[in-house]
Amino acid sequence: MPDEGDDKLYMPLCGISRCLPNYRISRNISRECVLEYIVAGSGVLQTSYATYTPAKGDVYILHRGSTHEYWTDKDDCWTKVWFNIQGSLIDELLRIYGLEKVEYFPMAELRQPFETCLELMKQNLDNAHQTATLITHRLIYEISRKVYSNDSSTSNPSAIAVKKWIDRHFDKPLLLESLGVKFNMSVSQLIRVFEKEYGETPYKYYLTRKLDYAKIMLRNTRKTIKEIAYELCFADQYYFSNVFKKKPACRQWNTENGNPIYWNSLRKL
Repeated sequence: MPDEGDDKLYMPLCGISRCLPNYRISRNISRECVLEYIVAGSGVLQTSYATYTPAKGDVYILHRGSTHEYWTDKDDCWTKVWFNIQGSLIDELLRIYGLEKVEYFPMAELRQPFETCLELMKQNLDNAHQTATLITHRLIYEISRKVYSNDSSTSNPSAIAVKKWIDRHFDKPLLLESLGVKFNMSVSQLIRVFEKEYGETPYKYYLTRKLDYAKIMLRNTRKTIKEIAYELCFADQYYFSNVFKKKPACRQWNTENGNPIYWNSLRKL
């Protein structure tokens, strides 16, 4: 893109990426904010606060000044639309729209605005700075609208808060009694509220988040089953293996150096 911008807002790069299996990005105290929408595929995002598994339909925001690393699943490579934005205006917009602490929003389904904004940038390179300012505002607005539409009166704020907590802490032990105390509910009320909102119990959702992360680690790292089981706070590797094999889409396990190398329809687990 043309080198046009100011200290308030500058968009040096934007585009669509069809990631190769070895795709990995790492930034330490990032100079820019990155907005990304996952069109297809899956992968891992690690920030200073949490670990996420972005997949099709998800959005993540990598804030200026943050340290983060993210990579695609080599067997299910990402296709994603992204915008790199510098300058103080992006921080102010995120604050105004209540997104200054939002890093990851699953199932955002914002493909159309992301692709439309990318096309607008392509069509207006002669006026790149003004266009970048306008589409940055639009993207932040669209993300905020989606994030907070889920908090409307038709949704239960307590269930939303519990889900967000699990998304950030799926690698820690889950004690429903402690979670109930944290959100001022009894265990039975916690389960009822969450299941009504999301169609499954908090523990089942928590276990799914663990296994989503585990399958990506097994595909893309040299970590053993024992190491991943320990990292995700399973009682031991045997319990972890049994939980995984109970999923209907799992076929026979083949192993090499302690790691599974053949799975069927892993994304459907």
